[in-house]
Amino acid sequence: MISKARIKDIKALHLSKYRQIYNKFIAEGDKLCIELLKKRKYSIEQVFITNGNLERYLPFIEHENVVIISPKEMEQISYLKTPSDIFLLCDKKEEIINGRVKDKFSAIYLDGVQDPGNVGTIIRIADWFGINSVVRSEDTADFFHPKVVQATMGSMVNVALVSDTLQSIKTLGLPLYGTFLDGANFTSNEMPTSAVLVMGSEGRGISPDNENQIDFRISIPGYQHKVAESLNVAIATGIISAFWKK
Repeated sequence: MISKARIKDIKALHLSKYRQIYNKFIAEGDKLCIELLKKRKYSIEQVFITNGNLERYLPFIEHENVVIISPKEMEQISYLKTPSDIFLLCDKKEEIINGRVKDKFSAIYLDGVQDPGNVGTIIRIADWFGINSVVRSEDTADFFHPKVVQATMGSMVNVALVSDTLQSIKTLGLPLYGTFLDGANFTSNEMPTSAVLVMGSEGRGISPDNENQIDFRISIPGYQHKVAESLNVAIATGIISAFWKK
């Protein structure tokens, strides 16, 4: 059972403004919630489970405050069109990269990538290829937007999520590789293990201010007679990461 006031408070977290005010985020879906429960990277304030499904999640629950609710109540708090049987209320937490990082540190920097699905997918890509961190600019989608969290499919527990300027990241002393339509073929020179890959938005690419920070301009060559003007940013990140981390 959940009160109407509590439903209202949780639904408010669908919006960025209230995620910032309360420093909370929501997560839902079997795989995602189980990963969050297993890894404990984020403090979990409350677990909501629909009637008859508690036993399935007991192996992953320790001392959390568990609330059993009806499917209708789950629909009321859910961000999904088709709600799952489990829903977590968690504390937000980002990380800070201080000083010069150690060898074999790599990161993807997102410059103005506003689509939450792409941001979440890029976090999964970072996890898949063993890239340590995903860093976002101020105008990139919030890491804790429900669509971002959902798209990570749990990979957010395995990747350091950081909000910072590219200028600040440059002080780490790592080479910065940026993607541009007029850049050199990214397969021409092997990227070092420790580096930062900068990905801009599909609409405007890397911003002029950040362009000045880039050490190496790279691009993905395409078919000579292609009609497409650009690749989806998540797909482009995956292609480069596969070559970078081979």
